[in-house]
Amino acid sequence: MVSNSEVFLIVAALLAFLLILYIFFKQFFTRKLSQTSIQDSESMLFDGNAEQGTLSFDDSDDQESIDQALIILNLISLDKSNFDIDQVLMLFKNLDARHVDGFLSYRDESSAEIFRVASGINPGVLELGTQTHILFMALDLYQVRDPLKGLEKMLDAATNISEKLHASICDQNRAPLSKQMIEHYKSKAQEISHIKSMRKIS
Repeated sequence: MVSNSEVFLIVAALLAFLLILYIFFKQFFTRKLSQTSIQDSESMLFDGNAEQGTLSFDDSDDQESIDQALIILNLISLDKSNFDIDQVLMLFKNLDARHVDGFLSYRDESSAEIFRVASGINPGVLELGTQTHILFMALDLYQVRDPLKGLEKMLDAATNISEKLHASICDQNRAPLSKQMIEHYKSKAQEISHIKSMRKIS
């Protein structure tokens, strides 16, 4: 007959085993969920199914709706401390950016969206109360009417904001943005401008 102490030892061993399994798999599932959430938040910037908060244009070319060429910049706090979110929202408001569905949307004179700004920290929402030391800026060269002009506007805004927030401008890999990378972006924008022009002719 099994004594109470033996039952207690069996239960304790089972609980210890389950605890070890939990600790072992927790990091894996947390990391996987975080990666998926970040990917989802980036794709939300250009989600064609959303009614608001997307790059919305009059261009009806089916091929252009499929093509995508993202230019991504990250503004990262120099000392890694969180930005003053009130200051961030005010700075972009002064640049005539609109707050749409938790993101900031920068538009041209005809209200066509050029680029979006979000928090670089999952889940990416940028609103009062957000704590982040990274701002994520994204532009789709195929979706803007003038790719080169759109790129230049995003670079100008990034320079303006980074100076006031004491942040460094980084590329999509969060490495400092070099002159060579800027020239690469401009070359890509010119290439896509040419592609868009050729499609209109044909």
